Amino acid sequence: MIKILVNETELEVEDTTTISKLLTKIKSPLDGIAFAINQKIIAREHWNSHCLNANDHVLIIQATQGG
Repeated sequence: MIKILVNETELEVEDTTTISKLLTKIKSPLDGIAFAINQKIIAREHWNSHCLNANDHVLIIQATQGG
């Protein structure tokens, strides 16, 4: 298990956790979000293959509508 920060909340995940697996684990919607690790945006096409590392700082941004 490794520790990561997700939107400033510490979380323990398996060391083989991909972005897609993390989003499923935390029950995040998959549409309308952006995903960054250590201040670098990760393209959606890499979410199934990009594994998280210990002490990664993850930021998940949900798009909102307004006017």
